[in-house]
Amino acid sequence: MSKSIIKDIYYEDTLVGQFYDLNYVSGVQFPTSVECEFQFGFGTVEQDKNLTSHIHKRVERVINTTSEFLYVVDGEMTIEVYSEDEAYVETVILNSNQALLQHIGGHKISLKKGTKYFEIKQGPYLGRHFDKYDMERTNES
Repeated sequence: MSKSIIKDIYYEDTLVGQFYDLNYVSGVQFPTSVECEFQFGFGTVEQDKNLTSHIHKRVERVINTTSEFLYVVDGEMTIEVYSEDEAYVETVILNSNQALLQHIGGHKISLKKGTKYFEIKQGPYLGRHFDKYDMERTNES
């Protein structure tokens, strides 16, 4: 595969997120490390496949941050990615069948009219004032 489908996004030495271009998927991959509080896998199956029946056990986990997975079905989403200390990291543009899994930090999102997307994050969501705070951006460039 000549085109990279995964791009790691770092701030200093910390993995902030991962960009995925699912237009070029082959095989099955789980690119998130075991240290990540939110895991993601994707794949293309070339022939019929049956996975073994299973039950997900109840396991107590400690989660210290809210990760967010943003996937564009169709359209365009622009995401300004910020570190936990509010430093600008980079801008990611998602088009159809592309995604961003942001492990830590925050973001500003702009969507083109008609964009279809979904987002997934850990719950329970206890409301905006509990889970988030707005950044004061006075020196935007």
